[in-house]
Amino acid sequence: MDTQLWKQVTNCLTKKKVIVVVIVFVLFVGLFFATKSVVKMLLPSDSRKTQITSEFVSSQINGISELATLHHHYRKVANYQDAKKLLVYMPDWRINKSIKEFSLIYQGDVKMGYDLTNVKIEVDSVTRTIFIHLPEPKILSHSIDFESIQVLWERQGWFNDIKFEDFKQFFISEQKKYEKENYDELKRLASERAQKIIRLNLGSNIKLVESPESDEKSFIDRWIRPEDGYRIKMP
Repeated sequence: MDTQLWKQVTNCLTKKKVIVVVIVFVLFVGLFFATKSVVKMLLPSDSRKTQITSEFVSSQINGISELATLHHHYRKVANYQDAKKLLVYMPDWRINKSIKEFSLIYQGDVKMGYDLTNVKIEVDSVTRTIFIHLPEPKILSHSIDFESIQVLWERQGWFNDIKFEDFKQFFISEQKKYEKENYDELKRLASERAQKIIRLNLGSNIKLVESPESDEKSFIDRWIRPEDGYRIKMP
């Protein structure tokens, strides 16, 4: 009888302990989320102030085309050679004598940029990601600094003098050649420039987060204030 009574008392105490533990756990969880809500209300949140849509993002970057333009300066050594055949059966040594040529150093400037009014933007509110698809960049201007020209050497040909038109056609050809040979590199630099400016501009109006920074957040900080910013992807 004493043993049975003791078992009943033990079971009763065990049930009470379980009930107490459950009550404490519920109170703790309730207090935790209540504290979390209060903290979130007290802390400023940019994402609550502004609804992030593709239209909003587009309005933020449409006016920064000039800022996002790549200004590329270069210096180049170039050679020019032209042979004028005076007679159909001119000997080779005379052809050599008719060659006009020169070598010079010059500097140029290329501007390459994007028409940001044609940017395609998608906002994924679930993953909080902004996808920005840039159009193909275009060369906006290409100029030669004629004051920078240094003629290294030149040679006139027989009845084939170097003329102003020779220099004009030479530089037109040089511009096209430089753009063709360096297009991929200019495109890469223009893309890096545009992405940097777009991120800086959006960062002043939208809270942005980066993976390295979010990984460094403490466990408590992640619970009290989860990431409410956006990531930018520019595929």
